[in-house]
Amino acid sequence: MKLGRHVKKALMVLMSAVLATGMLACGKSGSGSGTSGSNSGDEEVVKLVYSSEISEWNYLVPSSGGTWANYIDTLVEYDNYGLCQPCLAESWTKSEDGCTWTFKIREGVEWQKYDGSLYGETLKAEDFVTTIKYILDPSNAARTADLLFVFVGAEDYYDAMANGEEADFETVGVKALDDYTLEFTLINPISYFLSMLTYNWGYPTCAKYLEEMGEDFGLDNKSILYNGAFLCKEFESESYRIDYANDQYWDKENIYIDRIERTYNAEESTLAAELFLRGEVTYADIPTNQVDEWMADPEKAKLIRPSRGSSYSYFFLFNFWPNFPEEYDPDTWTIAVNNINFRKSFYYALDREAALTVYDSYNAENFILRTITPDNFVAAGGKDYTQLGDLAAITNTDQHQEDKALEYKAKAMEELKAEGVTFPIKVYMPYNTGSTNQTNLAQVVEQQLERTLGTDYIDITIEGYPDTDFLNVTRRAGNYSFMMSYWGPDYADPLTYTDPFAIGQKYNYIYMADGMATQVAEGEGGKLGFDGGYWTNAVYDEMVNAAAEEVVDIEKRYTELANAEAWLIDQAFVIPFGRLGATGYVASNLSPFESQYAPFGVSDSRYKYQHYYAEPMDSETYFAELEKWEAERAKRIAEAQAEGRDY
Repeated sequence: MKLGRHVKKALMVLMSAVLATGMLACGKSGSGSGTSGSNSGDEEVVKLVYSSEISEWNYLVPSSGGTWANYIDTLVEYDNYGLCQPCLAESWTKSEDGCTWTFKIREGVEWQKYDGSLYGETLKAEDFVTTIKYILDPSNAARTADLLFVFVGAEDYYDAMANGEEADFETVGVKALDDYTLEFTLINPISYFLSMLTYNWGYPTCAKYLEEMGEDFGLDNKSILYNGAFLCKEFESESYRIDYANDQYWDKENIYIDRIERTYNAEESTLAAELFLRGEVTYADIPTNQVDEWMADPEKAKLIRPSRGSSYSYFFLFNFWPNFPEEYDPDTWTIAVNNINFRKSFYYALDREAALTVYDSYNAENFILRTITPDNFVAAGGKDYTQLGDLAAITNTDQHQEDKALEYKAKAMEELKAEGVTFPIKVYMPYNTGSTNQTNLAQVVEQQLERTLGTDYIDITIEGYPDTDFLNVTRRAGNYSFMMSYWGPDYADPLTYTDPFAIGQKYNYIYMADGMATQVAEGEGGKLGFDGGYWTNAVYDEMVNAAAEEVVDIEKRYTELANAEAWLIDQAFVIPFGRLGATGYVASNLSPFESQYAPFGVSDSRYKYQHYYAEPMDSETYFAELEKWEAERAKRIAEAQAEGRDY
């Protein structure tokens, strides 16, 4: 029976009242680390508030696939330690040259409608081919087509379709060999190929249903098919979305949560914390300006813990393409920024821990990054990537050293004066006013650098820009001297963190333009050359390219990439700062160490394997569990590597 909107809301209020009186009385007291509890009779129900509505239900079009992670499975998934596991593919093999991957598709997986009824078709290998064929058709305007260009013939097929030329999908290296055998053929071997399968282009699509629905496919929760752990049975835009555990799911023994109830509220960011205290939600981000209040209250302090570290790496950039107002003297900046001692004075003057207190005044040290690639991303040879090669020394050394900062300042002043530079050098630093934390951070960094290095040396001007179009009017326009930026991974390989600095890459984070910075000599240590508007340095480029060619010996590949990253940091072209994508505190009745762990793809959006706990996890428990999780993850990765398993 379908409930009307007002009846539905009344029911949800009633359920919230029940939760408010019994949330902390049910289940075992374990702060999220003991036996799971109940919050509605014998059910485990997750209650959330959200303010960002689903803009489109057609999962074949967007670039992000997290929305459908609980509704549709992928070939593989990641467990809570970040190791790849079978999902819709029971097993797989790859050819000796690493270019051909063959997947055995799980039999008996039913396609279902939103209400759980069977559509009448079971999952087949052809369903994955259907998805890729749809995305490679330019007329569908799918935003992940370029990710498929790793397959033989895919880019040529796409270009032919775009130009209205004859195109034969048989030339594309994606084939259903039979009902349950799927084959991918790559142009070149890709060691991290499995991690690419957990993006939205890895979702299968029932060909019969897609044809049947036509333009009506993906208009709402009722016009897609499901084969995942949950079914979105009830949805009203900007009102509510309720997911129910799929009792016909192929792996239902690993689904412990019975229902996920989401209520829309445009003021979610400011109201969620209070809703948590009232028992109306089971998860809330705690606003930075409220953390002190919660931590000072003994009862509230038991309810919150730090957010789990994000895979987004934040760092400070120097601009080698000064395209900012003349009042900030871009000509002088161009000379100064190409002096390695000048850059290193900033590198050692920046106090990361003190600056990160803007985000977390209690555990700022947990969010420090001394590298571009975060720790716990990948590992080889029994070591985390950040402990390999030359990168290990950088990882293990405190980069805030004021005595060194002043030594480099003295060297820079001597050398720059010889080039006719007058001091102080003007430093133009924009920041995003859409974030209170970034506004405060800009002020802290300005004060830090000027205090340590002296206003006889630098004169920093900070200027706020609105969140809307921020990057386009600042970094991408060359409208800055020095600013914070960021990067998140696209796949499970350190090469993904070289992308921001690659020549010819549209996201290139260190720009130069023809006719500017003419004193720079390509290939010289500590200096940059320019090539078609992009930065270039022969040393870094050659190191990355050589590392990328190694696809067999993963430890060697990672070590060489670590050496390239170490070189980039040692030259102070980039100043690592912090892991900011998820800093702050949360109140949650779920354990972050049970959820699927993957810094890429859709796995970490899934509720599979997770329990609802009667009591939220507190900070003390969080850090104890984090230490155990890191040790177990390292052990499991080492075992996988010793056995030669893809993970």
